[in-house]
Amino acid sequence: MSRSRRLVEVVRQLKKVAPKALTAHQIAETFSVSERTIYRDMAKLIDSGVPIEGEAGLGYWLAPDDGPPPISLTWRQAQILWRGARLLALTAEEEFAADAVAAQNQLEKILGAQRIDRISGHPILSLSDKLRPADAVLSAFERARERGHAIRIIYVSLSDEDIAVEGVPTGITPIGEMRILTLTCPDGLIHIRAERVKKLTMRA
Repeated sequence: MSRSRRLVEVVRQLKKVAPKALTAHQIAETFSVSERTIYRDMAKLIDSGVPIEGEAGLGYWLAPDDGPPPISLTWRQAQILWRGARLLALTAEEEFAADAVAAQNQLEKILGAQRIDRISGHPILSLSDKLRPADAVLSAFERARERGHAIRIIYVSLSDEDIAVEGVPTGITPIGEMRILTLTCPDGLIHIRAERVKKLTMRA
């Protein structure tokens, strides 16, 4: 059986068992090929736009819809999503980073090379000031996070104003030499660049 015919038959098999999943081993046995071949086939189908999803330990299945989700964006919104995907590609765990790269690639098709060249030349976050945060800030933040204590932070905003916030430390995200502190506050999550912190106080 040719590869193109096998790809068609694989999709038919997934439709037949939907919404259940088929493992790579099950599909490989059906078509008398190796699991590695099925992995390549699935990558080809997904890249071609077939709505197949997969997860280690579960297998592959067809998404509920017959195609990608509908999308309606302004140019500005598409650019913001591209920047967000770019940030995740740099900072997320491996699986999410790979998905972020795929999202970037799709958004680049929408935005076009000229727009991508323009927005990629600007940093996602301002890099005009020093990048290395004080070790004491990171240590105190991490210590409060481990103990589950709330903290009060005074930091300098991008407009050079002193701002005070209170919340529970959630995590530290590295971006190059920068460190982004995330706090859970009554109004939601707040993200602060560690090098902009002037004072950090642990609350009882």
